Amino acid sequence: MESRNVEQRRFAVGARVACLTADGWLEGTVVQVDFDGDPAEGIVPYLVELDSGGEVLAPKDTAELVVAAGQQPAEPWHVTQARELRRRGMEYAGQAKHPALFQPSQLHRWLLPSFLEATSAWRSSGQPEQLQIRRLPNVRLETEGIVSFDCFTQEFCKMLLEEVLNYQASGLPSRPPNSMNNYGLVLNEIGLKPVFSALLEEHLLGIATRLFGPIELQDAFTAGSQGFEHWGGDSLSAHHTFVVRYQPDEDRSLDMHVDECDVTFNFGLTNSDDFRGSDLAFCGMLGSEEHRKHLHTYKHRCGRCVVHLGKRRHGALAISSGRRMSLIMWCKSPVFRQSDEYLLRRFAPRTRKRPRSPDRVCLSHEHDSDYEEKLERLSRQRGEPRRFRGSTAGQ
Repeated sequence: MESRNVEQRRFAVGARVACLTADGWLEGTVVQVDFDGDPAEGIVPYLVELDSGGEVLAPKDTAELVVAAGQQPAEPWHVTQARELRRRGMEYAGQAKHPALFQPSQLHRWLLPSFLEATSAWRSSGQPEQLQIRRLPNVRLETEGIVSFDCFTQEFCKMLLEEVLNYQASGLPSRPPNSMNNYGLVLNEIGLKPVFSALLEEHLLGIATRLFGPIELQDAFTAGSQGFEHWGGDSLSAHHTFVVRYQPDEDRSLDMHVDECDVTFNFGLTNSDDFRGSDLAFCGMLGSEEHRKHLHTYKHRCGRCVVHLGKRRHGALAISSGRRMSLIMWCKSPVFRQSDEYLLRRFAPRTRKRPRSPDRVCLSHEHDSDYEEKLERLSRQRGEPRRFRGSTAGQ
């Protein structure tokens, strides 16, 4: 955080401003300059009381984050659409099949007792060191940068699936969960955002801190393993939470990609016996020479979470029968994204080494300009019939 003098600030107490938040640009009034009331945040330029209720901290005094009210840039169409859908989604509360799902105070009911026990010391003390990753129920280091553990109860998974079906039958508006999946539901837009905000703040933030926070806060569980770089895991505060659905006659698979977030929490909602295929294939990190090398294949289990960095390449293999549904939280740290460390990790040029030959499963038809060339070469190496350019066989 900054520590400049009050007279150097662009806005004074009482000034009308607009702040960039996880919900877009919101207007409010500056109630304190150089606010230092939160030891965890340090001194921040502005504390702003929002017109819509609540307060927000402005981490930097820049035009990218704070402008005079009325001077904020026009919102992209999808941001405006998302806000309207959230407003309409709030109408659904009276039609909910399981109203308890919408109450943050009931969150503890949906989490396994062993998971609550593992995070209890951190919740009560606020000290990340008090959360030991090895105490998470049935925790497993799947491969570099990827950890899984048991989290939700079977009851919660069943109720959430029923709630999704109930909303989709209500006639209220919805949109695809993201730009890749066509089937599912954005949970933030049907009134469930407060519940998942509580899940992030009270439980998942501690786990992300220990896995993808500053090196001095990382857990010994991952010592000696690569893939656990600092990507703002200790300051996650925004999330896009949604459910996706795969079945043979709908979204059958998902092309290799990276997520639009810093840390991804992916929870299985369906029993593994209810579908065949649809495993997650994990590859290397975006920008690395190994980004198209296969590392691990993961099979979803009901109630179990797999967590990884958003910039790790991955995709869903084809489902052959049944239906798989998953709950996904794309989590971001707006504070970390304003740091030099983030810019260095995300945009700095990397050493150009000779890339290794890619693994077929890690090729992306959508994102790799050399997809046809590499696929044809791999096919020749395997002695398969030559593929003609433009063919989609085997994708």
